[in-house]
Parts: sequence; C-alpha cells; structure tokens
Amino acid sequence: MPNMMTADQLRGRCLALRRGKLVCDDKLISTIEADLEEYRLAQVEQLPPDYLAERLPLMGWLIYESTWSALQQITDGRREQNSDVLAEIEAYREMIVRAANAARKMPWPEYAGRALGAFRCQALAESKLDTEDGYDRAQMTHRTARSRHGEFLSYHRARDAEEKDPYLRALDEVLVQLALAETGTACRVSERIIGHWAEEFPSEFQTEYAQRMFDQLTTGADIGREALEAADRVKQNHGFVDEVSEEGLALPTSFINPGIMTARALLLMLALSAKMESLGRFPLGEDDTWDQTRRRLRDRLDHAYEYIERPIEDSHGNQREPRAGLKLAIVQIRLSAALLIPGHRLPSSRTFAPCMAHEVLDEEAVESMCDWLAEPVDDTRGGQKQRSVLRGIGSAIMPDLIDSVEACRVAFDGRPGFREWRARWFALDAYAHEKGRAERVEKVLSLPVRRADAI
Repeated sequence: MPNMMTADQLRGRCLALRRGKLVCDDKLISTIEADLEEYRLAQVEQLPPDYLAERLPLMGWLIYESTWSALQQITDGRREQNSDVLAEIEAYREMIVRAANAARKMPWPEYAGRALGAFRCQALAESKLDTEDGYDRAQMTHRTARSRHGEFLSYHRARDAEEKDPYLRALDEVLVQLALAETGTACRVSERIIGHWAEEFPSEFQTEYAQRMFDQLTTGADIGREALEAADRVKQNHGFVDEVSEEGLALPTSFINPGIMTARALLLMLALSAKMESLGRFPLGEDDTWDQTRRRLRDRLDHAYEYIERPIEDSHGNQREPRAGLKLAIVQIRLSAALLIPGHRLPSSRTFAPCMAHEVLDEEAVESMCDWLAEPVDDTRGGQKQRSVLRGIGSAIMPDLIDSVEACRVAFDGRPGFREWRARWFALDAYAHEKGRAERVEKVLSLPVRRADAI
C-alpha cells in the first residue's frame, strides 16, 4: 500500500478540484486507476477492510470531482470547433470515460456512492456532441447510473440506521445530480430536434419524432420529480451545506436546478400535447381527455415552479440571489409558460428583473420578458451582446410542433397567435445567427420575421 493515496491525500485532491486549484488531467486519472487496482486486491473480504473503509467514500468523491472538472473543459457545439480544440475536447472526454470505467470496476462500490457522478458526466459529455448518436449514448449511460443507484440503495436500506445514514445521504445527494442530468438530456434532445428540424430532419418523420420526444420527456419529467423529492429528503434529514465537502454535496440552490429542468420537460410536453391528441394517443395516466392531461401538466408545472421560488438560504439564515444563469432560466420558464398557457397566474417573489413583477402571464407580461431577454448587456470583452435567447418553443422550426403550440394556446382559452409572436421575436431564436435561418423560419411560419442588427 505504499503508493496508495491516503485519506488525507484523497480529501486534499477533492477540495483542490472543487476550488479550481487543480484541473483533471491524465496523471490524476491514472492515479485513480492504479489505486483502484490496489483496492481490488483486497476483495476477498465481504466487507471493506479497515484501511479502505475511510478511503472508499473519498475515492468516490474524487471520481465525482475529477469527471466534473474534465466536463468543464468540454465546450458545447463541437461541430463548430477547429481540429486542435476537438482533439483537446476528445482527450477530456476520454478521461471521463476512463473514470467511469474505473467506477464500474470499483470493489464495494456501494460505499462510494459519489462515484456515480462519473456516469452523469459521461452522459453530459455525450450530450455536448449535439448529435443523435451522442444523445442515444447519453440516455444509455443515464440508465446505467440509475440502475446502479437502485442497487446501492437496496443494499444500504437493509443495514442498521446509524450505519446506513451517511451512505443514504450520499445516494440522495447524487440522485439529485443524476436525475437532473437525465431530465436535462431529454429536454436537450427535444430542443435540438424542434430547433433544427428544417436543417437536419426529413419532414415525413415528424410524427415519429414527436412521439419519441413526448415519451422521453414524460420519463424525464417523472425523473425530475424524483430529483425534487430527493432534495426534499436531504433538506429535511440532513440540511444543505454552504460549500461542497466530505460531509455533503447539496447546496442551498439544490431545489432550483431540478425545478427548472422539470419545468422545461413539462412545458415541452404541453407543447406536444395537441400533436399527441391528433394522433389518437391516449391521455396520460387515468385522464379521460387530453384537456385533463393538459391541466394536470399545468398543475405539475406549478408544483415544479414552487421549488424554483424557494429561498436560497445558507446555514446562518442569510438569503442569496440566484446566480446569473439561473435568473435567465427562470425568465425563460415563465415566458414559455406564458406562450403555452396564456393568462396563467404564476406568482414570484423574485425581483431581479422588472418582468418578474407580472404575476399574470398575459400579453403584457410576454412583451416585458421578451424585452428583458433581448436587451443589450455588456460582454466580457468590452462589447455588448443580447442578454439571452429562448430555446425550445422559442426557437421552434418544426411545423407540427408550431401547430401543436397554437392548439395548446386555444385549449387554454387563448388565441392561436404563436406564429405571430415567433415572427415578431425572431431575435430570441437561439439559431438566428445561422446563415439562411431567417429565410427558413419565414418559410415555416408563412410570415416575414422581424430582423434586427446583430449585437
């Protein structure tokens, strides 16, 4: 055991990665692999020997932090990168794969629950390819992680309360991350399809893709609910931590991201609901009609949004604002809800933007949110950029989806109007910068789009 990392060395590397003082590299992954080879030599015992009992949870944490560090080096939109950048990205992806494979072969893996984070990062790395094959591999990896999580949970539930408590906490905390990532993949798959339909997909396959998306989103929304329930358990049984440590992973923001991702999935389901109805598919669950299903989805959206609105409070009772990216996501959720459920009441106590004051999501609220998202803001290079875009239905170019959104609006007693909004707010299209995009959108909408100078 002379070359094996001590518990203190494992702990130190985890903290260094978390604080950005260390970046995952080939040497670190090789060290993890070598240590796990040593761990396996002891696997003649039913339970981990004393000298590994402290190391195993820390090794799980190191695998979690290493893969997360590597993932941060992988940019989105890989198809637009040059060969040198692509080679560097592939090197980081390979590190994540190696770490995930090491986690698969780890002895007594149920004592190192945080190592499941490697599967989450592997799935997210595949998603960042932004290809159909990449998304398929991501979903398979998500299923692997969920299966292993269930096995570990079953093992610890059979143990004495005092023994199992820290392990169940770790599994609940990592479940929040696993479920968040899986729901996110379902949303990204759908957003890519409806946003790049005209460029990448044959028009005759709209029905097939719409049904596949709806089924994946249904699963994703259910898994998102699991993440919220897991976050509730962590909060109630252990409390959140102000900083990730050996004791805890879940931060005071742990409700917001799963709430946002679950809401995204539910909104996309609403957007596709009229298409599903037109195909003669049965309503969800025990609902008799699609109108009942739409209202149930609306109620589930309200439930997810309640988590988004929960205060971010540290251990001293001090409240904090959501970070900038979460503020954008909150407005995007509210705008999508306004476009799908005209006049819906969605109260908010947040005051970071004037548009948040609109409790009723009517046309005035829509224009206020659009103005805020399209507003010029300073960028990191001293210039200006548009604050954000609206992915999902705000960038839709799939004809059947656009028809379905208009029908959904009518089902909630609104007027169709979505095509007009889409043409008027072309600036919020996530792909507005792409060559020929405006012409393709005009063709799908049968309306001229309002073009603006790029910021």
